Amino acid sequence: MDSSLPLTASQALALGNPAMCLLFALGFACLWAHERPRAYLLLYAAAFAVYAAGTLLRIFDQADVTGDDLAAAVLYVGSALLLARGLLARCGIDADGSPLGALGIAILVLLLHFHIMQHDVPAFAYTLGVGLGALLLLTWMRLGALRRGGAADQVLYWMLPLVSACLFLGISWVAGSTAVQAGAFVQPNAWLQALPPAALVLTLGGSLFASALSDIITPLKHERVTDPLTQLKNRRNFEDLSLGRPQRHPDYPFSLVLLDLDTFKAINDTYGHAAGDATLAEMGRIIRDCTRTGDMAWRLGGDEFAILMPGTPAAGAVQVAERIRAQLATTRLEIPRGDFSVTASFGIAQSRVDEPLYELFARTDILLYAAKRQGRDRISCASAPERGDPRDTAAPRKGEEMLSL
Repeated sequence: MDSSLPLTASQALALGNPAMCLLFALGFACLWAHERPRAYLLLYAAAFAVYAAGTLLRIFDQADVTGDDLAAAVLYVGSALLLARGLLARCGIDADGSPLGALGIAILVLLLHFHIMQHDVPAFAYTLGVGLGALLLLTWMRLGALRRGGAADQVLYWMLPLVSACLFLGISWVAGSTAVQAGAFVQPNAWLQALPPAALVLTLGGSLFASALSDIITPLKHERVTDPLTQLKNRRNFEDLSLGRPQRHPDYPFSLVLLDLDTFKAINDTYGHAAGDATLAEMGRIIRDCTRTGDMAWRLGGDEFAILMPGTPAAGAVQVAERIRAQLATTRLEIPRGDFSVTASFGIAQSRVDEPLYELFARTDILLYAAKRQGRDRISCASAPERGDPRDTAAPRKGEEMLSL
């Protein structure tokens, strides 16, 4: 090879690994600059940057186990500790006093021993690989919460033991190779030297980046469709759903509940808008307490709320509405200017097959205002619809008598 070339072919190929690490480090640093409360992003960035520094030392050190190789090994251990701390911080787990630090110190002591005292290259390689794998495995054992997370969290959860296994098995192969037995810590085959670490970096870094993006995007999606005062879904979310047809099968009905607070304007006028906000927040809490898993609830605006109950006939929706009405009637809201109670009126209708949600809403809205006309603090419900033409939305159909509770 021409000695004037600044890099050998193997070095040029191996540079892809630290370049990838630096890109991940830059990506995590940019995410942290946008989301500074998420300190684990900075730990991720530091972990990949430190790993890149160690890899660069390895690439440009083609001798035996020299000081550069020892420094690279120390950087690898530091990178694993930073990554472990970042993973634990993301899950809200305190890393102080954990065995990770003790294990890291033990690995460094063994590396120094095999480097300075024995000059044992295979033992040095075994210690580094097994130690890094053990650090990741010990971290993984404390991250059970990831299994209950979303798809990105679950992929990351199973990626950690996979990377640990690759480190255990890969380092055994490397340490037993002819080159390492001969005292060369760097593999002579450029492809064998570059591709396996690059694959691990790409898969682990990609999993970490996907989970970090999920952490940032999920709250933004939640804020877009959530009413901040009541913590129910907002009108935008309801309107996005309104063009759908909830009921596809006659034996799987949906019921829609519309409710409106009685005398809400009087509360605002008498006690002020802060009292009105407190009333709406309490209404949101009561709805969340009384609805079931699978039910969907919205604040449509002002003091009007909607609840859609999949797989529930009108009679079941009446039971839920009655729980809400009873709990609201026994709740007194306390404010500096006094305390007061509030009631609500309800309209309930059961869906018809292939009826759009906006048509179901129109029928239910008629029932809601009927409840208000009949004296408020009551429930108006249409009995279960007949199977037939579902197009009448102006009034209850024949066989759908108005029931008032």
